[in-house]
Amino acid sequence: MADQVQVIDEYVIGPEYTPFFTKRWVPVAEPRAYIVFVHGMAEHIGRYDHFFRKLAAAPHNLHVFAYDQRGHGKTSYDPITETAHEVAQWKADGQPYKLEKNAKRKTGGWAKALPEMEFFIKRESNRAKKTNGKLFLYGHSMGGGQVLAFGLRAQNLIQPKTLDLLSGIISSGPLIRQTTPASFIQVKAGSIAANLLPNMLMKIPLDVKVSGVYSDESGVANKPQHFTHDVAQQDLAANDPYNEPIGSLRGLSDMLSGGVWLDSPAAWNGWQKHLPLLLYHGGDDPITDPKATARFGDKVVADDKTTKIWEGLLHEVHNESEPFRTEAAEFVAAWIEAHLDGPVPAAEVAIASQAVSAAGAAEESARSKL
Repeated sequence: MADQVQVIDEYVIGPEYTPFFTKRWVPVAEPRAYIVFVHGMAEHIGRYDHFFRKLAAAPHNLHVFAYDQRGHGKTSYDPITETAHEVAQWKADGQPYKLEKNAKRKTGGWAKALPEMEFFIKRESNRAKKTNGKLFLYGHSMGGGQVLAFGLRAQNLIQPKTLDLLSGIISSGPLIRQTTPASFIQVKAGSIAANLLPNMLMKIPLDVKVSGVYSDESGVANKPQHFTHDVAQQDLAANDPYNEPIGSLRGLSDMLSGGVWLDSPAAWNGWQKHLPLLLYHGGDDPITDPKATARFGDKVVADDKTTKIWEGLLHEVHNESEPFRTEAAEFVAAWIEAHLDGPVPAAEVAIASQAVSAAGAAEESARSKL
């Protein structure tokens, strides 16, 4: 599979002259479609390499572009420095830039995240048009909520015509509601605090399993791992310096209060009916609530919508033990391929949803081995 995919790392000057770290997974054959991917809170795009290689390899041949969001990864956690060869080239070209300093987890919330998403969508749309390719927007967790907000033009932060560049939106494990939700008072207090101290950092209370030992922050072995059943992936996440569980008040507040808004008639009724939507979620996700995802899928007014809940799986379906990891890639690719000629008629969507439900029964024997 490795020789079927070219992986390209590049720093791209984005909004506010910020150098964003980007990766693209390019199929050897002509791309059948293009994807812009948005990652979740306290992680980075390098964690998706194995999954995106599956999408980019034959027979799917999907061109995947992703970027480390502001406050994350090699954009802000370990940003490019003045001595980098890219900076020398920007200087030679007269390209303005502003290097990130002390910017860990300082995301700016939706007010920055959504326009930055729009910037990359427009950029990749120009690439897709060269081969008459369709463009899809895809996000996970915090990014899953953000791509839904993008589809709704939340807070009028993006231009209406930008949505016309997309052939569909895919949301994986979106943060609409927490599985164990913060109280209304906590969310409201967090919003007030974010207005006063938007860049103040605080810990995110997530549990991580290291080398087979379940532990919480105190080191007591008493809680299940939240992300995946795959021990190798658990260890990678636990030892990844870019996965430090902290966030800014603004980023956390927008993520939580924005999720509350997504779980409301204002959001459900605001979707453009012609814009296809795929939602999927691990049914035992202890971080983001799969019931809220199912509710969004049921209530949203999209004519072409599909929702899949993988019962027994956790927060990161793309990092679950096999065969589910490959199954997730096949599922996403099949949905995209079904939409290369435009939205799918409602009757066909209903048939596909029934097929998904039937397939769920066949998963039980494999899931029992997790």
